[in-house]
Amino acid sequence: MKFGMYLLFAGALWTAQAHAGCPQGQEAFTSCQIEGRNTEVFVCFDDQVATYSYGPIGGTPDLFLSEPVERVDFEPWPGSSVSIFESVTFYSGDYAYNVGGGFDRPFSEEDLKHEPRRFGWVEVTESGEHAASLECVPDTVSYGFGGGIHDIKVAAGQTWDSYSFTWVSDHIQPIPTSTLQESQYKNVIEHCLPATEFSLGGVHMGDPLSALGKLGSPETIEDPDGRGEAIDRMTLVGMHLDIFQDVVVAMSTTSPNWEMPSGLRVGLTRGEVIRLLGRVPNGYTATSRSFTAYVCSDIPLPDPEWTMVIEFGQDKRVDRIYFVNLSY
Repeated sequence: MKFGMYLLFAGALWTAQAHAGCPQGQEAFTSCQIEGRNTEVFVCFDDQVATYSYGPIGGTPDLFLSEPVERVDFEPWPGSSVSIFESVTFYSGDYAYNVGGGFDRPFSEEDLKHEPRRFGWVEVTESGEHAASLECVPDTVSYGFGGGIHDIKVAAGQTWDSYSFTWVSDHIQPIPTSTLQESQYKNVIEHCLPATEFSLGGVHMGDPLSALGKLGSPETIEDPDGRGEAIDRMTLVGMHLDIFQDVVVAMSTTSPNWEMPSGLRVGLTRGEVIRLLGRVPNGYTATSRSFTAYVCSDIPLPDPEWTMVIEFGQDKRVDRIYFVNLSY
């Protein structure tokens, strides 16, 4: 089956389905009525925004969400399997709503003469855990393959990374030398991070308190880690610094305004992080929920024992970056 035949077939499905239920000026990516419920779901878009609405058929939506198209979590058809399908995930607090649609691929001219099997779904998770699965009434599924959200994201300078299942900005180019370096201990190759990378917005791990005066004054925190030691904590907008014996021993940020020298920051997709690191850290995969790397050192147990942790949210973007000195 030639690709052009898929597009012709998909276009027929697209035009045959109603686009009602979308905000003015938007068109439907997919929509359907839900099996066993008097409800319907619409995912619509224009060249700026993608929207999600769920509620009673023909009525006011119970839930309406929107996301800029360049940030929306759209997963394109992988290019194989007996069916063509795509999905979009919207996030609201701890909840995620994955909506998809598809149809069986035609493999002959004869297949084109018959109505294809259509399908769709809504998968709901809470804090990454399954909460609900809803199936679409097949005859109500509207889904058109080709163009749409995919082409808008590409036009916005993004590329789909099938390994991390995320989109990567074309502004983030592969680096010639991996930020994560290789170190070897007892014939085991591990990845480590140069000490210069343990910095956020120009503030470095190991900086003396005297160098931080312009940022504010710390407050004493009694034994926050159960070690029997009090620390001083400096709280900034989107970041806090932990200081022990007048030296920065931990840093944490949940704001994109604090950036590592390599460009790593909160808000980047998992694929963008891998591109900036140059590789996936040892012991992790391209779809892991977090990455950890230790400071590079010529000795097996570096002093200080600096550790970087990157945590990804359920939206597959960096939610938090923190550094800690395990030896204090």
